[in-house]
Amino acid sequence: MEEIIQEALTKGVEMHVAGEFEFASQLNSSVLKLQPNHAEANHNMGLLKVDAGHDLEALPYLQTALEADTSISQFWLSYIDALIRLGEFDGARQVLDQGRGSGLK
Repeated sequence: MEEIIQEALTKGVEMHVAGEFEFASQLNSSVLKLQPNHAEANHNMGLLKVDAGHDLEALPYLQTALEADTSISQFWLSYIDALIRLGEFDGARQVLDQGRGSGLK
């Protein structure tokens, strides 16, 4: 099962890079149906939403990814970036402070 999930995530990233957002979204959604708190799938879905101009819709995915694994710096940075894009500067500052407290450099 993990191998299938990893293949779907890898193909989803390839499709995202190729601009095939709908197909990439479907692949990530399939993983999230199996594992709703999957850190990488949530992060990837959040990035897809940001790239599609849906920053507000990205937040729950990025937050779930971060809650699932606080050790990955990119999860912190993606969440902070989405908050900044939405003009939520105080929220971004708070998340940055939390990240620093968790070892984010």
